[in-house]
Amino acid sequence: MSSVILGLGTTISSREVLVLDANSEALGVKRLQLMENAGAEVARAIVDKVGGPKRVVVFAGTGGNAGDGFVAARHLAYYGYSVTVVTVKPPSEIKSEEAKIMYDALVKMDYSIELIEAPPPDTYGDLLENSDIVIDALLGVGIRGAPRYPYDRAIRAINNAGKTVVAIDTPSGLDADSGDAPGEVVKADYTITFHKPKPGLLKRRDVAGEVIVASIGIPPEAEIYAGPGDVLYRLPKRKWSTRKGKAGRVLVIGGSRDYVGAPILAALAAEVAGVDLVFIAGPSNVVSNATTRRPTLIPVRLEEDCLSVRSLDKLLPFIERVDAIAIGMGLGLAEETRELVYKVLEHAEKHNVPVVVDADGLKHLKARVEILHSNMVITPHDKEFETLFNTEPGPMDCPLKRVETVAREAAKHKGVTILLKGPIDVVSNGSKARLNRTGAPSMSVGGSGDTLAGLVAAMLAKKLDPFNAALLAAYINGAAGALAYKEKLDYMTALDIVEKIPQVLKDPPGTARDSVLYYRLSKKRC
Repeated sequence: MSSVILGLGTTISSREVLVLDANSEALGVKRLQLMENAGAEVARAIVDKVGGPKRVVVFAGTGGNAGDGFVAARHLAYYGYSVTVVTVKPPSEIKSEEAKIMYDALVKMDYSIELIEAPPPDTYGDLLENSDIVIDALLGVGIRGAPRYPYDRAIRAINNAGKTVVAIDTPSGLDADSGDAPGEVVKADYTITFHKPKPGLLKRRDVAGEVIVASIGIPPEAEIYAGPGDVLYRLPKRKWSTRKGKAGRVLVIGGSRDYVGAPILAALAAEVAGVDLVFIAGPSNVVSNATTRRPTLIPVRLEEDCLSVRSLDKLLPFIERVDAIAIGMGLGLAEETRELVYKVLEHAEKHNVPVVVDADGLKHLKARVEILHSNMVITPHDKEFETLFNTEPGPMDCPLKRVETVAREAAKHKGVTILLKGPIDVVSNGSKARLNRTGAPSMSVGGSGDTLAGLVAAMLAKKLDPFNAALLAAYINGAAGALAYKEKLDYMTALDIVEKIPQVLKDPPGTARDSVLYYRLSKKRC
């Protein structure tokens, strides 16, 4: 499906920059390598666009953007340019570890580079007087709000110098995402931006000048596959001021007389994923087992062995107060249960509560696929997908075919997010798609899909949009399963997955190395 973008899109936000850096690191491409490539590309662009050798002044801050500037200075010295590097703060305040390394290299270049450390701001203009080119390496893409002292003074001096201005990644003072500039902003002749354009650059050509997009060696897999960066930078962090309930409330609806464990596994997974409150609604035997195992789960006892619309009145207050719902695990296939599923989904949509539908819930959806919508995640395996949509998703070793099929069905059904489970999970909402390859062979064990559903609900409760909620849940569930597999091999259970979830969330980069057991894919469409 040609309209579907496999990856992050044609532009890249400041958050996605952080995601890709961390995902690249997990793939073995270190941030230091990316910084080296970035600075080298800036230098090459200057040679190509401005010519030389000329006199260059690099104005640098304390973050990664400064590190790119330090690398560019080193390369321009090689090309014969006369280079001065001005750090507006003392070098001891450089925050980026990679930038520190790059600065230390400049310190040793006492013949080819002049270093001026934290000069008085009223001398900035004098430092620029004899230059031909000014490189803006002050502030990076993650900066919000008006630049503070002394950055505002440096920006003003750059704009008043009348020199050729080259901005690294984005002009300092410009919001890379929105294009807003609430204070001083560098007015560049050229902006060398990395990997993909930032949205703000396209909105503010008046300050960005000519935008040149440079590759810095980020692997395509860093944005095609979910990675630790997605968990690090998409998942909101709990604040000290957060009060009970504000970090997410989940309602799990499932279970029957014969199927007790499935909704409990979903509830346990949601709870250890860091939400504040998990309500588990089901028959008395399910709820009693759940609260015996984990007294922190909040019981919602429904007085029937086979759930039906008779339980709806008791469920409605909870549907209206929670942040996300997981439904379907162990429900059974009775006709009266089907009506309850429909009513729950209708009321959730009415109150704008996102829902993940799994297992038996998917079977009930077969008769009313029109009820799917964009605030919903469904989590079928291949057979469930085929039953629901009357089409096969495609062979597991043909990812492009599976992406096209999943995206097509998602687009047909109001942009519902589909998480197609398999050795390589496919996530799509019809307009974009990504893959997940964390996992282990033993995740075919019963209950791993239930833990996944609980994780999706937890991510939705934390206010992630359905697409990213499904993607992060797939990554976390697979990574936890892989860690459990490393210890127990074929003897792991779904409870072992639950136990490893906090470890993945606590240290996404540290656990990434042990989270992927590679399932080699063919790029063919099959």
